[in-house]
Amino acid sequence: MLYYPVEPGLIWKSIGIKKPEKALQPLAPYAEYLLLERGYSSRGVRRYLQDLALWFRFLQEEGFTPGPEAVRALLLKERWAPRRVQGFLAALRSYYRYLAQVKGEAVSDPTEGIGRPKAGRRLPLHPAPEELRRFLEALETEREAQLLSRLARFLYGTGLRISEALSLKGRNVILEGSVPVAIRVVGKGNKERLVPLSRTAQEVLLELGPPQGNVSIFTFAQGRHRGRVPSARYVEAKFREAALTAGLDPRRFTPHKLRHAYATLLVENGVELDAVKDLLGHESIATTQIYLHASRERLREAASRLPEL
Repeated sequence: MLYYPVEPGLIWKSIGIKKPEKALQPLAPYAEYLLLERGYSSRGVRRYLQDLALWFRFLQEEGFTPGPEAVRALLLKERWAPRRVQGFLAALRSYYRYLAQVKGEAVSDPTEGIGRPKAGRRLPLHPAPEELRRFLEALETEREAQLLSRLARFLYGTGLRISEALSLKGRNVILEGSVPVAIRVVGKGNKERLVPLSRTAQEVLLELGPPQGNVSIFTFAQGRHRGRVPSARYVEAKFREAALTAGLDPRRFTPHKLRHAYATLLVENGVELDAVKDLLGHESIATTQIYLHASRERLREAASRLPEL
């Protein structure tokens, strides 16, 4: 019988999987490793596990053993876009590296020798301020309107990941007198960073009242879940509903797109990329540079609309 340091049921619940399929059940220790040791988001863990479940089903159905030949056969069958291929190969590499380096098993990387397709960088499709106002108005029709509206404004005003915002407690807030001025955030890889508060984020925390030590900042205000922290999936679903209600593209009103909006506005207002990198908790400046490209694209579009003389 396998021993799990954390009860498997808790792992599945924490990453938003109610009932794992058979192919996923042996992966509970790996899910725990990604979540607790590597600091992956629940969404990232789910994505890796779904790709691994697909991989194991393919091996069983087609009679392949793990290796480059099997990877090529699966990619030929699926004919995914380059970005999807990149994600799948990353999931396999991560898992087999875990088996070899963490578990000490004699396995090789089945993606070894497989070419990584180049995928063009996608510019962040973030909402404009006037669209955000329509979005916030639509959130006011939700039962948990205050919670959702404050979360949306806070994400827009800090650039936090949704998982980071939902994990905040009173002790993470830094005060000057009685005024919140910054927050301590524990991000990916358990790395801590200090994020100064914009006026919008500051107003949200002032509305919530004085922060209290170990009490979560964003919680349900009513019903049987009162006092509990919502899940990221709940917030994402409600944001989607509000965007549709407002006649907006829901893909542009996810928690992550609000993070994009924050980052791009910083760049457009002249903040150095190194500073934006630190605020967002990026490990590499290359990840942050996409916001510079997005900013230039918007300026180019604005310039193209000028009338000819």
